[in-house]
Amino acid sequence: MQNLIVATDAYKLTHHLQYPSGLTKLYSYAEARVGGQFPTVSWFGLQAVIADHLLAPITTQMIDEAEQLSALTFGTTAYFNRDVWERVRDLGYLPIRIKALPEGLEVPLGVPLFTLESTQEWFATTLNALETVLMHVWYPTTIATNSWYIKRDLAPLFDKSGTAAGLALAVNDFGLRGATSLLSGARGGAAHLLHFRGSDNLAASQYIADHYQEAGRALSVWATEHSVATAYGPGQGEIDYVLAQLERAGDDAIVSIVIDSYDAQNFVPDVIGHPTVLAKIKQRSGRVVLRPDSGDPLTMDLQILDQLDALFGHEINVKGYRVLKENVGVIQGDGMKRETILALYEGILAAGWSADNLVVGSGGGLLQEGMTRDTERFAIKASYAQINGEAVLLHKQPKTDPTKTSKAGRFKVVYNEGQQLKTAAFDDERDDVLRVVYENGDFYPEDFQTIEARTQLI
Repeated sequence: MQNLIVATDAYKLTHHLQYPSGLTKLYSYAEARVGGQFPTVSWFGLQAVIADHLLAPITTQMIDEAEQLSALTFGTTAYFNRDVWERVRDLGYLPIRIKALPEGLEVPLGVPLFTLESTQEWFATTLNALETVLMHVWYPTTIATNSWYIKRDLAPLFDKSGTAAGLALAVNDFGLRGATSLLSGARGGAAHLLHFRGSDNLAASQYIADHYQEAGRALSVWATEHSVATAYGPGQGEIDYVLAQLERAGDDAIVSIVIDSYDAQNFVPDVIGHPTVLAKIKQRSGRVVLRPDSGDPLTMDLQILDQLDALFGHEINVKGYRVLKENVGVIQGDGMKRETILALYEGILAAGWSADNLVVGSGGGLLQEGMTRDTERFAIKASYAQINGEAVLLHKQPKTDPTKTSKAGRFKVVYNEGQQLKTAAFDDERDDVLRVVYENGDFYPEDFQTIEARTQLI
């Protein structure tokens, strides 16, 4: 278990010695600052971060460990505030209050996502040491936002050419192995599952079960990889490889078959077109999707769709687009990220194919590539304090970068007349959308279905 006391930036251990004398309360807020990649964020992940880091009690062993590490880091024990952590230990919980927007909301940039404040005078100077772990909410929120905008981009294409059911499974998470850690892969994968159902990220599915009380969120299928395909060898081996999958998976199972181990361009006519394979597929009720794992995605996928069309034929759906017969299709798992996913779907629609003929899988492009805290410009800043009994408004206003100007005071988040979220003064008469999620050891999580329901705007 991670020791919360040292799960912070080292320099924060010195801050209790730096604040003005008489500081008895500190209040901070988090936001995705204006200027991020997307104009809104899909807010997600705070309650899981709280559960991962803030609920375990502080122990003497943790305090001793932190004091030793502090001495090794700074060359002195003078900077470590042992007294405050012993008080936390004796109290049995963190003396803080966290209020947050309900997860699942789409939030404009610049609107506070959560606030953090001390509830005991002696903890005020230590409050912002918790910023480091709480800041990690930037990651699931940024991943959820990326997947949200993918879904928004794809929704009109499925509405134009396919079905709503197809949209829910259009983008699958292949990213666990490429994540920076198992925990980050689980958090990011859970964020993706807020908007889609397809995923091979079992860690994410379990994370949702553990933290959001919904088991089995991720949906996957019988799918091969190159180690399976090449174990059968080329030539006749590829025919044996496909037949083995069709026979062993069951006739009603969805089967995904990787096809580029040797020659993806001729796999359909040479292997799928083999009389035994062709007959077996036509006898099945379960869908068979072919996965080219190399080559230009649009070129390869259109070629495979045309080759499958030659073998199985197509129907014209009610929206005027071609849909392959016999429940066959394509899954594209290479080179997929937000921009290329949209371009691929647009490309197959331009060729007259329904979006329902295709699903994609995304790995690094879904959970890693280009995703940093600065993608949506996440920041946590102190905005209010009480010093010697007086209220003090805190904010920064750097001349060299006005976009980093922070808010001052305490806040509410309210809905304006247009039902848009906006920041309001603490004494505003309108209802505060921020709600208490943690207060003095009491934790108020929500289940995944409640959170997901807030995203259903498409």
